[in-house]
Amino acid sequence: MKEKVLGVLGGMGPMATAYFLKIVTDMTDAQTDQQHIPMLICNHTTIPDRTAFILGESDENPVPLLCDDALFLERSGAALLAMTCNTAHNFYEQVQEKINIPLLHIVKETVEYIAKRDNKCKKIGILATKGTIESGVYQDFCKKYGLQAVIPDKSVSDMLMNIIYEKIKKGKKVSVGEFLGIIDEMREIGGCDAVILGCTELSVIKSDLNLNRYDIVDSLEILAKRSIEECGKKIKADYFTK
Repeated sequence: MKEKVLGVLGGMGPMATAYFLKIVTDMTDAQTDQQHIPMLICNHTTIPDRTAFILGESDENPVPLLCDDALFLERSGAALLAMTCNTAHNFYEQVQEKINIPLLHIVKETVEYIAKRDNKCKKIGILATKGTIESGVYQDFCKKYGLQAVIPDKSVSDMLMNIIYEKIKKGKKVSVGEFLGIIDEMREIGGCDAVILGCTELSVIKSDLNLNRYDIVDSLEILAKRSIEECGKKIKADYFTK
């Protein structure tokens, strides 16, 4: 059986892309180099800002470059693609129609994971950029899977954007109190059973702070999980129970 090569549409941002590669490696049940997934990475850091375009704050459309990168990875031998940016999935259909290989959908996979995991989590807080929230992609998939999406109010949304753009993208640290304060507010005020880290920069914070909580679902981890499975490899048995 011919092994599948995973293509990674990355650079949005570079720290999240690097962390995705680490998750895939850490999560794969492998004893040798040869048992890991072969990957092609396009770390295209100059793709225009997705949120700014969605909100009408920029006329620089990221879609042409996303499509070019997807085609490049396909022509280079990728059998399927993973895009390490939640907000870019607003353009999922436009990218998918340009290629002949599957593009995993981080939002669909994450919401489906929660829906299948158990019946304890029905009200889900969405921690994401304003662009992702504005696109409605998480709200749509939650509705499809019988879950209620709770979006942050303006104060929480502003705090998230500050953390994402003024701290993580600039290589600065976020305190555990600052991060958990947002999550606790979504649970206490929004009544959420769980929250989705719907921005891959937030996944980086979760790793930095070593937060492993049942009520925090990391979209980048779920994308890694599905990438491994779709490439025919196995997940470490204890990865999601640590």
